[in-house]
Amino acid sequence: MKRVLIVRLDAIGDYVLWRNCLRFLRNSAKYKAAHFTVLGNPAWKDLAESFDCDCADEWIWVNRRDDLFRKSYENLLPYPIWHNRVSAAHSKLKAELVARGFDEVISPCAFPDVLLDELVLGIAPETIAVANGDPSRSSSFTRLVDAGSEPFVFCRNREITSAIAEEPCNVKLAMEIGDVPEKTGRVLFFTGASHWTRRWPRRRWRELAAMLPSGFTAVSAPKGIALSDFVRFVGSCAAVVSNDTMALHVAAARGVPAVGVVNGVSGKGGFWPYPQSLGKQVAICAPANVSRIPIPMVGPRTAQYMALSSISARQVAEALRKVMETR
Repeated sequence: MKRVLIVRLDAIGDYVLWRNCLRFLRNSAKYKAAHFTVLGNPAWKDLAESFDCDCADEWIWVNRRDDLFRKSYENLLPYPIWHNRVSAAHSKLKAELVARGFDEVISPCAFPDVLLDELVLGIAPETIAVANGDPSRSSSFTRLVDAGSEPFVFCRNREITSAIAEEPCNVKLAMEIGDVPEKTGRVLFFTGASHWTRRWPRRRWRELAAMLPSGFTAVSAPKGIALSDFVRFVGSCAAVVSNDTMALHVAAARGVPAVGVVNGVSGKGGFWPYPQSLGKQVAICAPANVSRIPIPMVGPRTAQYMALSSISARQVAEALRKVMETR
């Protein structure tokens, strides 16, 4: 039996946009008889084990994922210092994976990542990755596949999966998890984000809450909620407003109207805006042009936050009204 390893170490939102492609690969004619192992990020472990456990024969969770990549503060350090640390972590993980005797490794990440390439190369005789427009990679991998021309990650994932499986992948962005949620008047305000430049000011959220139509109430996700329960919770909401694209992807997959309040830079193209064919119920409120903010002595990150702060609660309320009308 052919032993296949799929490496997927990116974030929760990336997995939400890819998980149906994993199911397609699992059931494709090319890989149906293979032994499937997924090397995954424990950030989405609960989601995979709750809803996708049948998509792989084995799951391996990298509990110290950050050791495999460069950390933000290491941008200031000389290359040999941080790269030696990363190489040591790669070597340790590679030794464990090589011992398992995989025949093929698939790295289906839609975006180029040199450190990810370094990790997957040498684990198995066959290694498949995404071309990403870099001809120099052809000498490193046994096969490169095309990601297509569509920038949105879910669309790229379908093209990549089609090329890997060698048959058309027509999966939809959906999370059919066996529940039938009872719709409520709750509007989920997902205020968190991985970086401060992506967080809409608290005063704006308060203003937006006061503008919700009669019968609708702003709520936050219960503190400490498991990811699988969060998916169910989103399905019961009337709408979602979020700083973080992960919650947008979950809402879109669950068929819940959503508005993303973004800084105009983070995730642009790949994670927003949504193509109309996928997200008629997903709207984006973004600054027109972050680079044109005429403020001297302000760094790019501060400019991004100030641009995000300039988005008014009224703008978001209007966008929310429109997407809720599409139901």
